Parts: sequence; C-alpha cells; structure tokens
Amino acid sequence: MLNFGNYGTHGTLGNFGSYLNSGNNVIMSIMNDQKWPDQLVIVRHGQSERNVAKERAVAERKLDVWSDNLRDIDTPLTALGREQATATGRFLRERFNFDMIFSSPYLRTIQTSELITAQISGTPSIMFEERVREIEFGVLDGLTRDGIQKLYPMELARREREGKYWYRPPGGESRPDVALRIHSFLGTLTREYRRKTVLVVCHSVVVLIFRRLLERWDEAKYMKVDAEDEILNCSITAYRYNLEKRKLMLDCFNTVCYQKLPELP
Repeated sequence: MLNFGNYGTHGTLGNFGSYLNSGNNVIMSIMNDQKWPDQLVIVRHGQSERNVAKERAVAERKLDVWSDNLRDIDTPLTALGREQATATGRFLRERFNFDMIFSSPYLRTIQTSELITAQISGTPSIMFEERVREIEFGVLDGLTRDGIQKLYPMELARREREGKYWYRPPGGESRPDVALRIHSFLGTLTREYRRKTVLVVCHSVVVLIFRRLLERWDEAKYMKVDAEDEILNCSITAYRYNLEKRKLMLDCFNTVCYQKLPELP
C-alpha cells in the first residue's frame, strides 16, 4: 500500500514574525512562493516485449535481444503489461486527480499512458515528452553483455573502467546526459505546473534520474539504489510537496499494485 502522507497540513512553520505580521500571512506567502507541483507521480511502463526478450536472451547467452530489427521505440506492451497498466490506472484513480499526464513517446509508454488514462474519470490530457524518453544506448542497443564482449570488447572494457553511471556508449547517453534533459523537464514543471498534480510515464533509468535530481544524490547513492532495487514494470514513485520544507518529498518508491511475477525458468 502506498504511504501517502498528509504533508503540508501540520507542523511548525517557524518564527517568521519579523518577516510578516501573522501566521496566516506567512502560510499564504509560502503557498504563493511554491514553485513545485503539489504531487508528482512517476510510473514506469508495463512489461514490454523487449523486457521479456531481454530476459530470455541473457538466460540463453544470446548476443542480442532482437532478431527482427524492431526499433526500441516501437516495442509494444505484452498482454501482461497491458493488465499491469490497467490495474495501475484503477489504483491511481482512487488516489489522485491528475491535471496533466506526460508520456515518453515510445510505444510501450504511450500504451501504458493510454491504459492508465482509460481508467480515470475526467480524462486529463496526455502530452508526449521526449525529455523523459529511454536512455539512448547507441551502438550497444539491443546487445547483451555477451554480444558487447564479442562485437565491442573495447567498449566493455571502457564501461568497466569508467563505471555504469558515467559511461557513454558511442552514439548513446550517460546517466548525467539523461539528468540534463530531466533537469530541463523539471524546470518546465516549476514554470507551468505549480500546485498541480502531474503524472509522468517513463522508463526505469529515468525514474532513478528523477530521484537523483530531486533528492540530490551523488554517483555513489545512485549506484547503491540501482544495485538494490530493480525498477518494476508499472511501479509507482510519488512525491508530495512539503509546505514546511518547501520542496517535493518522497512518498513512495517502486511500489506496485499487482502481484509480482515469478522469475523465468
């Protein structure tokens, strides 16, 4: 169950007497200064065909995930992924009234967004947002570790030397590269969606980058959480604006509202 606290309605705001004359004026001033949405909910897409293919390719020690040249952006949800998205939509419907939904323009995130939205009354708009798209894998796209070792052994060695966080494959992105575009997107939220409730449907790396920026992680913290928690399909990560601290505070992380799948045999 999600832990959605009642942030912003209780607590001591501190002594602002020298700044304004009354407590009510203090509260109104702080609310007027609020630059963040009231609530920011981030959902990873449902299980995709590529998720399943990747697990099997790794298990079978194949060199690549796809053999039919399907672009990553065109990867659809599985039947299970559609069920996950529908269940997530019903769950969110009871807890939020979204003003706007932003979706990565990849097919799996578009389908997830549409299935979630279908469960919500007073359907909010869906805006396709390229800044929350999947990390770009460049020449390594679709390759397993065995495939990289065979085709790009020097890149595998460079990745191990530089580390997962900083490594940028040829034609691709590093985690800090993704952070730059998510930072830009957060700027849009502060300018145009103050005191709104916003849903973002995106990808696993992007979920962690949101946390890295909003909670000011360094590389070590990012890698620690990355190693500890696989971002689950259709998992929910939610932030709520804290009036006292005047920033978005984490409510829940990587929470799902459906039964998790058993491991592949």
